[in-house]
Amino acid sequence: MVDLNELLSRAHELAPLPPSTVTLIEMSANPDCHLDDIADLVEFDQALTIRLLRAANSAFSASVIPVVTVREAVARMGTQQVLDLAIAAGVRSFLQARVPAYGLDEGSLWRHSVASAVSAESAKSFCSVPVPSEAFTAALLHDVGKLIMGRFLSAEILGLIRRAREVDGLDPLAAESLVLQVNHAELGGRIAQHWRLPRRIVQGIIYHHNPGQGGDVICDVTYLANLVAKQVEAGLVGKKIEVSLDAGVVGRLGLGPEVFDQICPAASVRYVQVSRRYNSL
Repeated sequence: MVDLNELLSRAHELAPLPPSTVTLIEMSANPDCHLDDIADLVEFDQALTIRLLRAANSAFSASVIPVVTVREAVARMGTQQVLDLAIAAGVRSFLQARVPAYGLDEGSLWRHSVASAVSAESAKSFCSVPVPSEAFTAALLHDVGKLIMGRFLSAEILGLIRRAREVDGLDPLAAESLVLQVNHAELGGRIAQHWRLPRRIVQGIIYHHNPGQGGDVICDVTYLANLVAKQVEAGLVGKKIEVSLDAGVVGRLGLGPEVFDQICPAASVRYVQVSRRYNSL
């Protein structure tokens, strides 16, 4: 069986985020963040500067005038887009990993993470309550716990989890908790805490499957973004999955009738656009 202490220890050993990425995440939570503050930070990170200039000059930016400085890139793309791009660039390397225990090939977790993040962005236009800016990062990182959890899921443990689902009628998250004493969402929250990410992001990660327990709208948005992302990914290969939205989430976000079917196409268009930009990094 899995030693819970060893599992948590491995979570804490996951390589820390680059300092500039953590600072950018903190900036994204600050409504008073200014364009100059972002440019000042990015200019001293060579790798991030290269990625940002490459993205700003990509075909997606649709401009024939080349961008040659960070400040020009921030001015062209906008504060929030630069923050989102920089944060995603900082976490992309480890989200690309294979996680066979969860059926995730190389790049699958990254694609779902990006789809979730853009779904959180798209949801803003449909919610009647303000969506916190941290929702992008919470959605992007909501499944980070699978990176560590997946290393411990042997065939024997996977069999026990499957039995808990089939025989005891537990949902996947509850089955993980029963067998391992912790689930991937809680483990992801531990990782986010270890990275010293803002509290709201930690909350969104921990409660992305059971948002009613989180006590924060970011939990509802991260939950919604995860489901929208799954529908977006299915739609890109010509499939559609059945989704049942939590009524509490619908009420707390002030979502109108049939809103899920409206968010999915908007998120799908945005996902295709953003994927092109990330592919240029």
